[in-house]
Amino acid sequence: MTNIAHRRRPVSLLLAWPLLIATGVYAATNQFRGVNWADKRDNFQSGVLYLSGLSSTDTYASASVVAERILGQFMSKVGSNSVRMPVNEATVDQFWGTYTGAIDVALSKGRVILCYWGKASGANPPDMDAWWDMWSTIMGKYGTHPNLHVEVFNEPSGYNKTDLLNLYDQWLRRFPGFPRNRIILDGSGLAWGVPDVGSDRRFDSCLLAVHDYTFFASSDWNQEWQWANHIKGYVGNYADRTIATEWGGPMTTGSKNGVTYQPMDYDKPATNFFEAYIRGISQQLRDWKMGSFYWPGLRDGDWYSMTNKTGTGSTIELTVPNQSGLRRLQHSWADTVPTAVAPAAAPRHDLRVEGGLGGLRLEFTAPRSGTTTVRLLDVKGRAIDAHSFSTVAGETCVRDFHRQDLKPGLYLIRIGIQGRTVAQAKLVLAR
Repeated sequence: MTNIAHRRRPVSLLLAWPLLIATGVYAATNQFRGVNWADKRDNFQSGVLYLSGLSSTDTYASASVVAERILGQFMSKVGSNSVRMPVNEATVDQFWGTYTGAIDVALSKGRVILCYWGKASGANPPDMDAWWDMWSTIMGKYGTHPNLHVEVFNEPSGYNKTDLLNLYDQWLRRFPGFPRNRIILDGSGLAWGVPDVGSDRRFDSCLLAVHDYTFFASSDWNQEWQWANHIKGYVGNYADRTIATEWGGPMTTGSKNGVTYQPMDYDKPATNFFEAYIRGISQQLRDWKMGSFYWPGLRDGDWYSMTNKTGTGSTIELTVPNQSGLRRLQHSWADTVPTAVAPAAAPRHDLRVEGGLGGLRLEFTAPRSGTTTVRLLDVKGRAIDAHSFSTVAGETCVRDFHRQDLKPGLYLIRIGIQGRTVAQAKLVLAR
């Protein structure tokens, strides 16, 4: 165990502690096992966005409760460790005090992408001053949070290539302190042209985003390889730093082009273009070891939705209507996030601690999936505070201990998963 000391002002400090983790090399986007949380009207709105489960009557506290229920079940029932949430000018201007309740919970559980959506597909911001003010508000509140990622513009088809690249460059110049490896830039068009952005050296350190759906191509494509080749054409040579921030297909009964489709079995070889798409895209994402965000994890009334919601507030329950669809989603994620193994000599891992007397923030990577408990103990091993939550192997966890009663002295941080201690470290707080 390692001793560290906090001085008068909060500083970032590292504690080295043993963990069982996998070895090997992973793609740059392997950390994202994500789903989209969406407005039931779709996220293309000129007014405030109300994600499924939220409404205009919510407060910061009630939005936090909703987010805890929904995001907790995304993790436990779907297996996600990341969520993509929309923002627009009206939401940040008029609903920010409430919406931050949901964002704060999301950030406490794992990686979050906040993504800008225009009022309609292909619509550019009507007021660029308001657009920049929106991003300044977001960055002012969350720009230093280690779990925040930003997707500058969802499906920017209203811009030609030159103007889009210049907009991205302006964004980077406007917020130069934000880590570029947490900035996500959609390909041109409807996030189709990843090479248009990836080939620009100004964005070498940024992540890229691709979208792919059946309606982007031919409904005659009933072969899985056709869909694999389709997304390959969108991504080009940039798979190692691209995230599929949207892809998805039917999970329940629905209609398209006058044809009604009953729930499909994605475990079996494809018999129609929807099945070929889900199987082909999920396999290609797996082959690439590319992180992704399924569309949608939850959107009320959407036959693509990976989960269905019942109840409100603290009684919200999510169910998965199509287990074969969930299996394909998890298949796409397989081998993209390290799984805990026991190497001959367990390597050391970093636990980051920030703060001091009055409050501590802990950040660490979960070595395995399960119920994790983080405890703050005094020198005699007596519990002072604790947090319990679900984790997925490989996800980044951030937990805060807001304690005004802490005094200078020796403390112990202990982390357990499924009732078994996996790490602990000594902590010295000094004035």
